[in-house]
Amino acid sequence: MGKIIHVDLKNKQITEKSNDTNDYGRGLLVKLIDEYVPQEAHRFDDDNIVVLAPGLFSGTLAPSTGRLLVGTKESNNGGILTSNMAGTISQKLASLNIEAIILSGRNIEDIPLSIIVDDKNISLEYIREIKGLKVSSTIEKFHQLYGKNCGIIGIGPSGENMLPVSSLFSTYPEGNPSFYCARNSIGDVFGHKNVKAIVVNNKAHFNSPVNDMENFKKASKKLSRLIIDHPICGKALPGLGSITLMKMMQQGKFIEFNVINNNIRSTNDNLNRTCSPLCVVGCLNRHATSDDDFYSAPAESEASAALFDAFGIDDKKYVKDFTNRCFELGIDCMEFIFSCEMYFKLQNIKGNIEELDNAIEGIRNMTLNGRIIGSKTDGIYNLFRERKEFKRMVSKPSVVEESNFNIDIPSKTVNIPGISDLEYLYAYVIVLENLGFCLFTSFAFLDSKIALTLLADMYYYKTGQKVDEKDLLEYAIKSLNNEKKIPNFIKVLYRYFNSPF
Repeated sequence: MGKIIHVDLKNKQITEKSNDTNDYGRGLLVKLIDEYVPQEAHRFDDDNIVVLAPGLFSGTLAPSTGRLLVGTKESNNGGILTSNMAGTISQKLASLNIEAIILSGRNIEDIPLSIIVDDKNISLEYIREIKGLKVSSTIEKFHQLYGKNCGIIGIGPSGENMLPVSSLFSTYPEGNPSFYCARNSIGDVFGHKNVKAIVVNNKAHFNSPVNDMENFKKASKKLSRLIIDHPICGKALPGLGSITLMKMMQQGKFIEFNVINNNIRSTNDNLNRTCSPLCVVGCLNRHATSDDDFYSAPAESEASAALFDAFGIDDKKYVKDFTNRCFELGIDCMEFIFSCEMYFKLQNIKGNIEELDNAIEGIRNMTLNGRIIGSKTDGIYNLFRERKEFKRMVSKPSVVEESNFNIDIPSKTVNIPGISDLEYLYAYVIVLENLGFCLFTSFAFLDSKIALTLLADMYYYKTGQKVDEKDLLEYAIKSLNNEKKIPNFIKVLYRYFNSPF
């Protein structure tokens, strides 16, 4: 039975209780928000909470399970916003048998709060020097204080300034890149609660309790082989990382494998290949064709495509620099690009490198233009709502595209009455989130007739409780909490599983 840690920010109190339910992952996150947050609460109400929940298999030997779910109330009528985060922190929390952390109330001190978790204690620290620091400097300070082995999530200056475009950063294993900023902006809620970071300082990554370790290990090896043998997970993604996903967005399932190779940047740098230990896909630093022409992480290739589409910018060195500067401020670079595109068109500004640089400086210096662009596309549209023709540019969740596709999953082995292949796809993705898997593995799972059975077996080996495939899917549907809040990654799966007939 795992632990739920409740941090009362206002009263500076930490309490611990056992998770005496069968809830886990996203399901536990949703349950806690429903339990603690009043229906009418707004995003920036002190009654709102933030919940961090490792996937059930995080901290075990299950492959590619380094994912942490972070969730909060989106608005008084907007449901729950979740962010699926990579990095080392999920495995470290799970290795301490922590199944969730709740942040309630608000730190009212002038100094942002840091929450330090280690093998013996959880403490609340006020470190004056980190206020206003860029992300890399924040990480460096924590490394000086707690060592380089700690896992960290937190916010940059834009989060402290409560800009809606702000995101959470998360640290990778030691190497380059050392961190990234997640999609789905929750950084402003951390800023409102005046929390700079959560630091988990323990050495273990794979110490989460497992009821039947011998059988769990065997099943994990089988699952690893299933993922590695899949042409997308074992060939395309390790070959060119998320450029594979860009190809799928254009070509669907039948991407041209003959153009995918395994050229990896040749250098003596300490490069990260994976965003967390024991990932068997490995999409970091897989985009190289030479020392001068490479992307080290998925965010850079995504930004490259977005900058080209929006502004015609095709400059790889600039893309890397642009992404790095966004991440240093702790902002979601994709949402920032969309916001710049909308604002520039509203103001009749020709979008180019110079104007993007000005926009980044506006965010950094909190100028009026910076604050407007930092409000994201919906905030910008609210300021110019008389310009109705721009409503189409407001960012929308990927699920709005679902009617454009005919989803067919030939490997489906479980039939639930009233559940279409599209709804099965959603449920399976949430199964993977609940268990802590990177969604890049979803191609292998959804193409396999045995994977869901294997997951049910592993659930039993982990917990000692019997479940079947249908149980996992039905719990996932329940975890959606009657909301169609599906990760944006679903837009790739739409195209992969689309059947034209």
